[in-house]
Amino acid sequence: MKIFNKENNLEKLIIGLYFTVAAVEVTAELFSNKAFLFIFKPLISIVLMVLYWNTSIRRNPLFFWTILFSLITNVFFIPNTEKMLFFGLIAFFIHRLLMIYYIIKLIKLKDCIPLFIAMIPFIFFFFYLLSITSEITTRSYVILIIQNILISIIAGMTLSNYVMNYGKRENTWFFIFGLLSVTQYFIVFIEKYYLSDLSPISFRPLAMILNTAVYYAFYKFVMSIERLNNN
Repeated sequence: MKIFNKENNLEKLIIGLYFTVAAVEVTAELFSNKAFLFIFKPLISIVLMVLYWNTSIRRNPLFFWTILFSLITNVFFIPNTEKMLFFGLIAFFIHRLLMIYYIIKLIKLKDCIPLFIAMIPFIFFFFYLLSITSEITTRSYVILIIQNILISIIAGMTLSNYVMNYGKRENTWFFIFGLLSVTQYFIVFIEKYYLSDLSPISFRPLAMILNTAVYYAFYKFVMSIERLNNN
């Protein structure tokens, strides 16, 4: 019992550290402090990996690879230049592929028809945004098409799984993760291509708050699945 309590307290301590680091990072975004961003932005992902390593019995390598490419993506997005944005989109593409593969293994997806049906509204919405966007280079345009498909797959898996498995605790965390992921993608898209002049003040802190919540929800979803399989 004492060992369990110590482990539980350590988990709470790391969770507190995770949100503390995130709060500092959001403040750095608000004041556009690049020095702090280069320190605390990667640190969020590092603390999350430490949290998973401490909490999980399985310690699935896919979790670490997924979060690692999220870290790389965030670092590339800090300079906010076209070249770094392009590299960030490539890293984000790999991150999304790993995440989708990992989720499919976690939820043991077998029937793809509900997924394809649930994807349709998200596909239309994000491709509409892309169609009215100007000043995008050809290479970034191609990557954004792929990104729109990938986020639609995540949203489709989330929605279809929630409808078909309503009421399960692990499904609730998956739904929260999916909802926050779609919202975050929308905010980042608007920030990068519509309101870039305003984004440092209003959108970047919001995007990072959502980013913190997205990956915490993802962690909770992964842990709930692992604990369910261990029982």
